[in-house]
Amino acid sequence: MADKEYKLKDLPFPKRYFWSYSHAWDRTSLPLSLIIEQLIKYGRFKDHINLFVYFPYDELKSAYFNKVRPVMSGEIKLRPDMITTEMDLRNVKYMDFLFKVLKDVVT
Repeated sequence: MADKEYKLKDLPFPKRYFWSYSHAWDRTSLPLSLIIEQLIKYGRFKDHINLFVYFPYDELKSAYFNKVRPVMSGEIKLRPDMITTEMDLRNVKYMDFLFKVLKDVVT
């Protein structure tokens, strides 16, 4: 299942989380998995909570557990030399916890 893409200009998150955002990117759309990954790495707690407010829970869960989590946890390596960092593993535990806690709140 392909990620639905969201227009970068319409997202309620600071654009600086998405690399070299410029006004020319107003037409750019990003897949949800990439949005999640960038917010996990660069966002703040309120941004992580807003993921659950802004996106449908089932879509968010599918993108995280099928695409983002396997790479961050080291289950899937995008390159042979890719090494999972301690920060990645902490982020995985943190996001797993958020999904567990917020499941009943947002559904």
